[in-house]
Amino acid sequence: MRTFRSELDLWKITLAERYEDREIQQLYRLSLEDLFGFSSSVLLTQGHQTLSQETHAELESVLQRLKSGEPYQYIVGFTYFDELKIGVSTAVLIPRPETEELVQWIDESLQSNRSASIIDWCTGSGCIALALKNRNNDFVITGVDYSKEALIQAKLNAEELRLDVSWTFNDALAPSVLGTFDVVVSNPPYIPIHEKIELACHVADHEPSMALFVPDHDALLFYRKLGEWSQQNLKPGGQLFFELHEKYALETKCLLEELGFVEVEIRRDLQGKERMLRCVKV
Repeated sequence: MRTFRSELDLWKITLAERYEDREIQQLYRLSLEDLFGFSSSVLLTQGHQTLSQETHAELESVLQRLKSGEPYQYIVGFTYFDELKIGVSTAVLIPRPETEELVQWIDESLQSNRSASIIDWCTGSGCIALALKNRNNDFVITGVDYSKEALIQAKLNAEELRLDVSWTFNDALAPSVLGTFDVVVSNPPYIPIHEKIELACHVADHEPSMALFVPDHDALLFYRKLGEWSQQNLKPGGQLFFELHEKYALETKCLLEELGFVEVEIRRDLQGKERMLRCVKV
């Protein structure tokens, strides 16, 4: 019969080629917590306890899906982002910790305007829009995406979290949303297709391509289109925020300066990578 401890040993053997030992232990503990509500201390206090057939079967299913390269967040159907439980599916990107840093920067920049109107292009799961709304309920926020499946997920997340965000179907490459805003934010597709081979397989093979990739010949495609739109739809003094491809941070800065934005600032994330940009419309 399987025990909590012997099951972990099996996970270490099965996943050794895909994950480091520390990552395997973390995934196993998360599975026990997220799927069964077991405390992370169960391995210390009940490591030799026999697993029920149901528990073993479900852990085995998770193990095989992890072995195939499927991201853990898709398996359990959610992740945590800026203290919110965000539902995810294969229709949306899995929110990353560095995007939390972008949310914090936006919030800090709006300390003097707590009723700001904000539009979040390429919203995906809605994590940016929902995190900002959770930080300040007086923000008026619209999330936009070209994927109807992504918008379904974003709406479900808003309903689950009881956060009032508007959602709109629109194409960031041919934007037609009307209105003026205090803030435009986007974490758009920015990975040139040739870089796909450099990505971890759980990203390249499972996360939605339309949210990841841009043509090799035009890596700044979304930044240019949304920058042009923002020049028309930001209020004077309004701010534009982007998450960046670190290799193209300086090029993106130059592009936005050419479009007429001022105070263009690049920030590094906690790993020291140039991953965020803010600029202002005159």
